[in-house]
Amino acid sequence: MDRRGVKIRKRLLHGVLPVVRLLPLPTAARVVSGIGRLEHRMNRDLRLRFDRAVARGNEALGCDWDVEEVSKRLAGNHILWRSRDMIVDVASDARALAMFDVTGREHLDEAVGRGRGCIVLTSHFGAHMLPAHWLYRNQYPLKLYMERPRSVSRFMASKFDREGPLGQDKLFISRKGDAADAAGSILRAAKALKSGMLLFLAGDVRWRGRLTTPARLMGREFTFSSTWIALAAMSRAPVLPVFCRVGEDCRYHMEFLPAFDLPRDAQDESQAGAHAQRFLDLLEERIRRHPADSNEYLFWDDGYVAA
Repeated sequence: MDRRGVKIRKRLLHGVLPVVRLLPLPTAARVVSGIGRLEHRMNRDLRLRFDRAVARGNEALGCDWDVEEVSKRLAGNHILWRSRDMIVDVASDARALAMFDVTGREHLDEAVGRGRGCIVLTSHFGAHMLPAHWLYRNQYPLKLYMERPRSVSRFMASKFDREGPLGQDKLFISRKGDAADAAGSILRAAKALKSGMLLFLAGDVRWRGRLTTPARLMGREFTFSSTWIALAAMSRAPVLPVFCRVGEDCRYHMEFLPAFDLPRDAQDESQAGAHAQRFLDLLEERIRRHPADSNEYLFWDDGYVAA
């Protein structure tokens, strides 16, 4: 899919969403996913690209996936992935929250209850922005620590309009920033944690430069950002992994895992890789079990434009 095709699809998606949200939300998600499945069926080149990517992942992980079925479902879920949290961009909290099936909330509340802030460690697996949406809807004091997300709901975007030293705008990061920008953003993030906030950031971001570490995913080594490791070591905030996938019922199945603490020397070069690998192993296990929610991982270095 070239960038021109992606832009056309985004315009189509933005046009369709206000209409389909009038339906029951699981039905709306099924309709949006159907756009991807239809494209998969009608576009031979796209279908072959997905088939090849799924076959490579199947071999790399030593799995026994039904390649054609996974390929079709992955194409549908890619559309949902690109729609971020816009399916649940509705006024009613009850209607939006009914789309979630949540396990492990006790782990979240235990980590928050420690009073040291909390790093909510996410990834680009499944419906990756939906945990943030759910946390906002449930009134947790959440801040995002990532590049400013595009194509999110108006509900989520409204949470970004916060000024002051702990305002959300100051916590968005940029790949184009210099060392001073990076240092300043980390200090602001650490201050947010110290004030008791939840910090939502990803542990699977491929990065270059400072605060990175090599680790493996799907049989290949990459260099990943270790910012979350440095923040956990500096702040002593617990790290709470979260994963969210699209179920067969077209609802969001979200799991909070038990929180863990990192030692103060966790960011040292000799330690960071093992901590990064710990999280990536959790991610890889979910890719094995739910390959249709693998989103971009099967396409890394394939030239496919996912968003």
